[in-house]
Amino acid sequence: MISTSMNRILRALSPTGFRARVLVTVAVAGVFASACDVHGISAPGTVASITVTPNSTLSPTGTQQMVAVGLDADGRVVGISPTWSVAAGGGTISSTGLFTAGNVPGVYANTVVATVGTVSGRATITVIAGPLATITVTPNPATLSVLATQQFVAVGKDAGGNTVAFTPTWTIVAGGGTIDQNGNFTAGAATGTFTNTVQASNSGLKGFATVTVTAGALATITVTPNPANMSINATQQFAAVGKDAAGNVVTIAPTWAVVAGGGAISGTGLFTAGAVSGTYTNTVRASSGGISGFATVVEIGALASITVTPNPVTLPSNTTQQFTAVGKDAGGNVFVISPVWSIVNMPELLMTPPPFTIDHTGEITKTLPPASLPTAVNCCVVLL
Repeated sequence: MISTSMNRILRALSPTGFRARVLVTVAVAGVFASACDVHGISAPGTVASITVTPNSTLSPTGTQQMVAVGLDADGRVVGISPTWSVAAGGGTISSTGLFTAGNVPGVYANTVVATVGTVSGRATITVIAGPLATITVTPNPATLSVLATQQFVAVGKDAGGNTVAFTPTWTIVAGGGTIDQNGNFTAGAATGTFTNTVQASNSGLKGFATVTVTAGALATITVTPNPANMSINATQQFAAVGKDAAGNVVTIAPTWAVVAGGGAISGTGLFTAGAVSGTYTNTVRASSGGISGFATVVEIGALASITVTPNPVTLPSNTTQQFTAVGKDAGGNVFVISPVWSIVNMPELLMTPPPFTIDHTGEITKTLPPASLPTAVNCCVVLL
């Protein structure tokens, strides 16, 4: 018995026996491994997870091809044909996974979904504002009075209508005033509508606004005629014109008054002189809204005197002299006259031809040389 057992041990420990036992052990292990791997070694299993890429950043209307990869439980790639959808906004996606961004900027977490059966994968989309596409200037139109100011604002937007920050260059292209680089407009002195005159520009894009400049507040009132020369008891229609600080006419309905005597005035500006001649300085007043204008009235009585000038005068032969006659009333106020001119108290007028003549305008002409005449002196002329 001992001999037989020893022989078996020796055979097992021999090289040939050892190799046989190793092969049997490996074979048994392979049987157990095959029994545990239900998929086999080469074929992947069913999809267990889906990975969607990329997590993309897009401008409005921008596109991105999304990719979905399926994996089995062991992480091996499984061919899939996913159903694409958008779960949290941000844009749209086609059946082939082409995503198109919407117009509203934002971070849309896990919005792109690829689904196979009950398994899905997701990706995040970030939508940012696109490049500057339009510039809008406000207010438009703007109405302001002469020399007044208006702050303009320029807003830039992308093609999707999202606000885009930018720095505009401000200019005036059709008159109406001036503007600084902060968009602060100052109206000029001229009234009118200045179409698309305010311009904000950047990178070749432009926005415009129209400005209407109106007359400013009443600043002055001018009363005419000033002075008004008139006879006592006569009438004179006065007019009042209002203007703003820039000289533009402002419509007014003035209140008329006489403040320094000389007569009376109606509500329409018709002045009636009194019976006393004289100069009534700034007596006619037109007022509106605390602003006043004035006119002086010179009232003239009956003609009391006529003064002829120059007096005296010396005339060489064959020369002329223009005389002027000024009428005045008893108070010394100028009285407009149309005098009749003649030469009187001169014996020389009986000579043929007469030594001098005078026409209806008061121009006297001497016709004879000095040797032909004696020296004669009268009130007005010395003849040589």
